[in-house]
Amino acid sequence: MVVGITGGVGCGKSTVMKLLEEQYKAKLLVADELGHQVMVPGTRAYYQIRQTFGDDLVQEDGQLNRGILAEKIYADDRGREKLNAIIHPCVKEIICQKLEEWREEPLICLETAILFETGCDEFCDTVWCVLADREIRISRLMTSRGYSREKAESIMKVQLPEEEWVRRCDESIENNGDLQKLSESLQELLVTR
Repeated sequence: MVVGITGGVGCGKSTVMKLLEEQYKAKLLVADELGHQVMVPGTRAYYQIRQTFGDDLVQEDGQLNRGILAEKIYADDRGREKLNAIIHPCVKEIICQKLEEWREEPLICLETAILFETGCDEFCDTVWCVLADREIRISRLMTSRGYSREKAESIMKVQLPEEEWVRRCDESIENNGDLQKLSESLQELLVTR
């Protein structure tokens, strides 16, 4: 079974994935991590990003400076679209390869905040959204990633609203910080499948 895990920034998708891996031996595909893999020097995406956004992104070690790239794409909606058009097809290629490689595995979880926007929901047998209260999400982002409130809110603003995730997903999981409750919710979802 391939489970899509989605939800807004700071909702705790990573926590859900960690529990699924630890408790159910799930194989994990995390789109953000795959996105970083496809941007390493020597890859097709790396050269396309340099060509599109400029060589000022390249650090002394040859790696792309993600901070400068983020500034460029968050300052311009078209910039974000251009980056996504480069990265998403490469990430989907890796996902397809891994799904083929792991086809005998009982549980594979694919996590991305933009599951529907990228069409990755087509790989999933079921899609679950992780939900958390807005203030909890902001607090998590400020604590774990060092974001300002303004940065957290600006990222949240460009993502799907919670109601849309609930409408489009098969199941919803509340993750306001009670790990025991979260674990029980996951068990209930997996037992009913």
